[in-house]
Order: sequence, then structure tokens, then C-alpha cells
Amino acid sequence: MGIQTVWAGIVEWLSANAPVTARTIRAPAPEAHIRSFEEAAPNGWPKDVSTLYRLFDGAEPSTAGYIFPNYRPLPLKEAGKTRQMMLDIWVRVVDEANAVDEREKRSPLYLNLRAAHEAQGGAPAPTHHKPYDPAHAEAAEAGTRASMFISSFLPVADDGSGDFLFVDLRKGRQHGCVSEYFKEEADWRPAIWPSLESLLADTLLSLRTGQPALSFIPTVTEGRLNWGTFPGR
Repeated sequence: MGIQTVWAGIVEWLSANAPVTARTIRAPAPEAHIRSFEEAAPNGWPKDVSTLYRLFDGAEPSTAGYIFPNYRPLPLKEAGKTRQMMLDIWVRVVDEANAVDEREKRSPLYLNLRAAHEAQGGAPAPTHHKPYDPAHAEAAEAGTRASMFISSFLPVADDGSGDFLFVDLRKGRQHGCVSEYFKEEADWRPAIWPSLESLLADTLLSLRTGQPALSFIPTVTEGRLNWGTFPGR
């Protein structure tokens, strides 16, 4: 269908049914800003991500409801700030966790257990892996669980409570897939949509038919779009 057509359908539906929510839509992102993000991504941006930000630059934070299922599309500048904030947090988490692991690895208990394993089995003990390895996670294919936040994750929508949707910009067949990131469980879910365009198409279908999208059902109250939890979420 094409992301332009899908987005036009969403705007049309919002304008007719949830005008208060429609008014939160921002103008397209500055071209220079889009290009700076594209050029900074080692594996580039999928075309639909670039196109989306050329159509609109997210939505204003407000009480007018979320355009995506339970998530507000993020302005590009805010997406960049969220990404950097998460990277800064995870630098500390990784350093602290790996430092603790290194101390435990040098402890007499660990060394004795390793020696006993090798003596009993006649073979070296399994290689010890760090709790968090950003380089390994970055090198994995898109759609693979990282169990942490990495630089190839681009936040594109948030729910206002610390959870967000992100585009996975790593290499691989699923380059550009979209999934959820939770403040407590990180990226524990597999990819939900194969692309940003697919997320929009799912949203439009839900708006037009009332069927669940991401286990949320759309309703409108006083011109505001709301997403109610579907049983099983």
C-alpha cells in the first residue's frame, strides 16, 4: 500500500473521528535533521523510517490520546534524546554488572569449581561470558534479543511511563523491524512488526475495524483517541 497512503488514511480517520488527537500531529521533521540521523546510522535507515519523518515529526505530548496503539509517535529530536539517555544508562549498568562478574570470576570459589570441572571431565571448562556484551549484541542480526539497550535501537514511540517502541537498525533479514522495549524487561519480546509501515498499517486497520492492535482496542471519547487493554495483554 505504501507508507504515504497508510499515513494519509490514519490522518483522515483521526480528522473525522478524533480531531483532538489529530491536532497533536507535528509538521514534517527538518530535512537536515533527518539526514543527520540517516548518516549516523552504520547500517542506514529503512526507507519507511525516513519517509515517515518526512510526513510528520511525531506528535506533541498531551492528554489528547496516542496515535499508535498505546504509544505516542516521538518527534525525531526527542527520539534522539531518548536513545542517548538509554545508552548513558546502559553504560553504567554494563560497567557495574561486568565489574561484579569479574570479581566473582577471580574468587577462590569460582577458581576451585573451574579446576574441579576440568579435573573431572578432562576438558577445559566452558568459556565464561560477560553478563552484558554490547559489541556482541550489536553484531547480532536485527530481531535478535539483545537483553539490553544498544545503539542500533531507535526509539520511535513511547507510552509516557518508560516503555517504548523501537526500530531495530542492525543488519539482517529483519533490518527495520519494530518491537517493544520495557524498562523492566528490556527487549524481551521478538519483533512485533517487520517494518514501521506494517505498524502503521496495523494501526489503520484497527482504527477502521475496531479489532485489536498490539492487544489494544481503539475508542474515542470527546474527540480523543484511547486505546483500551484487550483481554490477554
